[in-house]
Amino acid sequence: MNKKILMPTILLLVLSMMMISSAKSITKDPNYWDHIVFDVFDYPDKLWYADDVMKIKDMHWSGSYEGTFANEGTFDVWFEHLSLNLKTGKGTYSGKWLIIIPGQGTVAGSARGKLTATGPLSGTTSGTYAGTNCTGSFEGIKKMGIYSLWYEMDPATGWFTDAEMDATGTVIYP
Repeated sequence: MNKKILMPTILLLVLSMMMISSAKSITKDPNYWDHIVFDVFDYPDKLWYADDVMKIKDMHWSGSYEGTFANEGTFDVWFEHLSLNLKTGKGTYSGKWLIIIPGQGTVAGSARGKLTATGPLSGTTSGTYAGTNCTGSFEGIKKMGIYSLWYEMDPATGWFTDAEMDATGTVIYP
């Protein structure tokens, strides 16, 4: 056999074996869940109206986390953009979120979804989330799934007073 063909073939075989041996096994858990009760509703950096559409930029909420990762933790969400048509009660939003489990680490990611005002002072949202930025004992995991959030507003102030969120999905462990 020609040495010009044999050497690249052997090199390719060795590289393939190295890649296979260094591949990590992963574990998928399709039973992820969490429940968040929000108790802090900061005013947004910017709030304005364009015709019948309310627009919000950079609004922060925080609350308590309970779920697959721990019985206790905190959850923060930053709504980067929220848009709600006040006539139809329909809207969209996107944001970033962070779960902090004391003594264990953090899990962070993004979310986007649809908003439906079910009344003048209440509503629901639903959408998808993905999390890939993790620290501590959560380093290397990925999580994704769906969520639903319910909220109420104060008739006197017109601002959020109560909200709870439930999420389900899959966690991929390294």
